[in-house]
Amino acid sequence: MKVTYTGRQIDLSTENAHKIELEFQKLGRILDNGRGEAHAHVVLAHERVEHHHSHFAEVTVPYHHHDLVGKAHDADLFTALHAAVGKLEAQALKVKEKYRDSRRVGDDGLLQAE
Repeated sequence: MKVTYTGRQIDLSTENAHKIELEFQKLGRILDNGRGEAHAHVVLAHERVEHHHSHFAEVTVPYHHHDLVGKAHDADLFTALHAAVGKLEAQALKVKEKYRDSRRVGDDGLLQAE
């Protein structure tokens, strides 16, 4: 899975970028089908909201003509990112199952939905 990053008010070190790529390994296995085709765009932001610091993570992945989007915020950057990726995994499994079920072929060679 290819991952691109955009940091708003955040500079990513190579160590942090490596941690983010490790976070996407499971999602890559779900979406890539072993071909390495999936691409994720990660937007990370740091904002101060009402005297509290908050990190925002938004992950967008185009998949089977759908844009899967996971958004989350937390005081910790990697907690927010983990929550966003978790939401994205749930969406990916749902779309993948829907796509798989609508493309079933019966014994007679005709498409059938279950």
